[in-house]
Amino acid sequence: VFVGASLGFAPLVSISTRTSSYSLHRSAVEYSLRRSAVFLKEASDEAEPPSLHGVGSICEFDEGKQGHARGLLGVIIKAESKAKGGARYEVLDVDGRTHPIKAAQVRATFAASKKLKDPLDAPLVLADYVSVAEKAPTELGVEPEMLEVAWELASEADAPLSAKQILGVIDEALCASPVQLFAAYRLLTSEVGRVFFKAIGDKYKAKAAKAVAASKSALCSAADADAYGDEFCLV
Repeated sequence: VFVGASLGFAPLVSISTRTSSYSLHRSAVEYSLRRSAVFLKEASDEAEPPSLHGVGSICEFDEGKQGHARGLLGVIIKAESKAKGGARYEVLDVDGRTHPIKAAQVRATFAASKKLKDPLDAPLVLADYVSVAEKAPTELGVEPEMLEVAWELASEADAPLSAKQILGVIDEALCASPVQLFAAYRLLTSEVGRVFFKAIGDKYKAKAAKAVAASKSALCSAADADAYGDEFCLV
């Protein structure tokens, strides 16, 4: 007979048993938590590979160097996905030079051309894009006044819009082909385009009226403001 039992205390063996049970339960919980942490780390390490731009796509890109005000044009001739290093591309430019680049160096992409049958056809495929790239913003098919109208309508949208959605209110034909979409991209990212819109990924968010007024005033005060015409700058 256990002496402590008559005094109303639980037997020591019972206390010991409960303590051991608690220790085992706590150890099991800690082990489970450690396993969960390992599992989550492994899951994050095994993230899905990034999506790739298709081979044959036209792109504007940079060489990852300082001093490039605008990007270079090229045709993607190779695309591969790196599990931990993102996407990698090989791009053939208009002069036939190959550039190995990272995904972050790609500024914009446009649908592959049916003219591209061989990598050596890159200069032919890029000719129309080069022609667009050499034009001033006012030569891209949309007058600054009409771009301002498009901004007013885009201001009603809560979410960023595509170039096609923005310029489609002026004329749907402005974005009917990949080359025209490139022209729209050049316009919306030009100095006059940035007066009205902020690029967010491959879409554009209409700026607030106060910000537009300040940017427009600065643009129209610049030395080359005559290019935009009195009608735009006096309004």
